[in-house]
Order: sequence, then structure tokens, then C-alpha cells
Amino acid sequence: MRRGQKGVILVSEKKRHLATETVEAQPPSKNSVEGEDPEATLRELSAELEKEKTKSEDYLRRLQYLQADLENYRKRVEKEMSDNRQFGNQRILSDLIVVNDELELALREAEESGENPTIVEGVGMVHKRLQSILSKEGVEKIHSLGSRFNPDLHEAALRVVSDKEEGTIVEEIRQGYTLRGKVLRPSIVKVAENSAERESKSEKSSLEEIGDHE
Repeated sequence: MRRGQKGVILVSEKKRHLATETVEAQPPSKNSVEGEDPEATLRELSAELEKEKTKSEDYLRRLQYLQADLENYRKRVEKEMSDNRQFGNQRILSDLIVVNDELELALREAEESGENPTIVEGVGMVHKRLQSILSKEGVEKIHSLGSRFNPDLHEAALRVVSDKEEGTIVEEIRQGYTLRGKVLRPSIVKVAENSAERESKSEKSSLEEIGDHE
């Protein structure tokens, strides 16, 4: 080996030796000596976990609200569809009830006037057929005579003095009908009024008129 090359090798080895001593002489970092604080790390993790938990609860609450809204919407749509199926033909049925009234009137007049029995029988068959159709569609008569007056089912045309209990229906002027429990046409009726009650009301009205004049 040449002398110059030997000198270069010695210098390189000396530099490596000095570098090693420098690294060994550097003090270790604080973290490597003391280590990380486990309590601080735990607190940070707990805080992050609490944040994620709050977010999850908020998302769950929103999802529950959306599910409730969707369920209410579904029920509303189903009810509307059901109502449309049940009451969508209400106008047509109302018109058929009027036709039924006219047929009943025609039958009564034909029977009273001694009309041709064949004609009466034919009208009667049409009337029965129409009643069958109405019944099939859920149309039912309101049975009013002798029952208590109900403003949801009846319209009072007159109040008449009667020995019946006050508010009792004593006569039905026009037949009423319901469609699947819903009033299609109210009955027009006459309602009983107690004579003593009428006299009391009349006397009270007279006294009020006298008071107004004074």
C-alpha cells in the first residue's frame, strides 16, 4: 500500500471514531428517558372517544326522527289511499240515492193509483236492484224513527208537541244514509217537544220582550 493511501485511511477511521463519540455524547431525549405520560394519553383518548360518542348519538337521533317521519308519511298515504277507495265514489252514490228516492216515490204513486201491475213490478225490480248495488258499496240507511235526535245524523225540520220524550224523533221526512260509517246524507226529521217545555220557553220569550220594551 502506498504511503498516501494509508494516510487517507487513517484520517477516515479517525473521523468515524469522532462521529461515534459525538453520537454517544449526545444526551438522550426527554421522552426516551422519562417516557410518555400515560394519564395524559388516556385523557386525550377519552376526550376523542366522548366526541365520537356524541356524534354517534346525534346521528342516531336524527335517524330516529327520519324513521318516525317516514312512518307517519307512510301511514298518511295508506289512509288517503284507503279513503279514496272507500269514499272516492261518494258523489256517484249520492246521485244514486236521489234516483232511489224517485223510484220509491214512483212505486208509491203507482200502487196508490192502481197502475198496471206489470209496470209496478218492473219499477220494483229496478228499485231492488239499485238497493242491492247501494248495499254492496257500503251504503246503509240511518234508522231515525223513535231514536234520539243526533245532530251528526239528523237535520231537524220541525219541532212538534208530543207526548214522547223531549228530543225524540217522531217522523222522518227524508231518509238519511251513511257510507261505511260516514254520513252520506243526513235524515230530515221532526223532533218531539214537550208541551210544558214549549210553554216555559214561550213565557220566557214574552218576559224578555217585555223587558226590552221597558
